[in-house]
Amino acid sequence: MTGEARHRLWALGGLVAVALPAFLLGGRYWVSDVSPSEAVVRFRAAGAGAAEAIPGLPAPGVYRYRTTGGERISFLDYKRSYSATTVRIVTRHGCGVREEQRFLVQHVEYYDRCGDSLVGYGTDIAYWWTHGTQDFRCESGSFDGRAMRAGEVSAWECSDEDTRAEQTTTYLADEEVVVGGRTMPSRHTRWVTKFSGATVGSAVVDDWFDPATGLVLREERNIGLKVGSGFVGDVTYIDVSTYTLESTAPAR
Repeated sequence: MTGEARHRLWALGGLVAVALPAFLLGGRYWVSDVSPSEAVVRFRAAGAGAAEAIPGLPAPGVYRYRTTGGERISFLDYKRSYSATTVRIVTRHGCGVREEQRFLVQHVEYYDRCGDSLVGYGTDIAYWWTHGTQDFRCESGSFDGRAMRAGEVSAWECSDEDTRAEQTTTYLADEEVVVGGRTMPSRHTRWVTKFSGATVGSAVVDDWFDPATGLVLREERNIGLKVGSGFVGDVTYIDVSTYTLESTAPAR
């Protein structure tokens, strides 16, 4: 991120990163919904190698999620809702897959998965004329609970140059989730992150994973962060949202 008069706020949970200009007088509130058809074009543009399936991980393609809620920043008390339908683009990447969740054109998150571990994740999120990016690298730890028993806890850590994220994944229970009118088994986990450094706060994310593929069937997010600014004082970021898979068959 460049520019002298900007303020950054980072979050996780599905990690969120925010960049704000110091002076927004005359600025324009803007938001653009996600186009599932454009997501398919993006997936195809990645090439044939990106469509290679990895056993035990979500099949490559574009998944649609019914989504509610959104995000808010305390500066100017700006709120915006996520697209009613968000998309998750899964492609072959590194030792596993990359899952790119597009809440808005201006809010994109990615997750790099290798087996049951999350090896890295990040975000690109924009407000007005600015945007911020974040890239976390992670130690080994069970992300989707595949290697765990119900009630077991896995502790691990992710970090970037100035933020530390202490992660805890708890495998809560085996539960059922309705996807496209069909009841499916799922592994319910709770991912809790405590931030220190440039960002202070926490994120609590409940996920329901397909036991066979690790595909996210449903996610509930509750994120609250605070970061100091020399321009406007402390700024708070809040994300309260839910998304539920519409079909286990991805578009390609």
